[in-house]
Amino acid sequence: MIRTALDMRVREGCTDAFERTWRDAAEVASRYPGSIGQTMLRGAEDPLRYTITADWETAEHLGRYQRSEDRQALSAALDQLRDSATKTLFEVVAHIASPAPSETSPTEKGTAPR
Repeated sequence: MIRTALDMRVREGCTDAFERTWRDAAEVASRYPGSIGQTMLRGAEDPLRYTITADWETAEHLGRYQRSEDRQALSAALDQLRDSATKTLFEVVAHIASPAPSETSPTEKGTAPR
């Protein structure tokens, strides 16, 4: 799995438009073969800072999306709403999912599992 991370600073007064535009872009990207999902994170201490992650099955799938006309148009729309952006490409080496919490989870009772 390939994960892209795009760290950016959104222009003041543009956060609502940025979030709406990104949601539209993510919806389009999700329909491309190999797309696993996208996530938008907003800085808890700096609400103008965002990190967007996107997971793809392979680098080839990501490349096809990046070369698409859809991606070019969506990127142009987002570019107008941000001051800066830095992209990093990662290969996911390991991912350990937590089990779904249950109604009788030990942490809900105030005790940690042993």
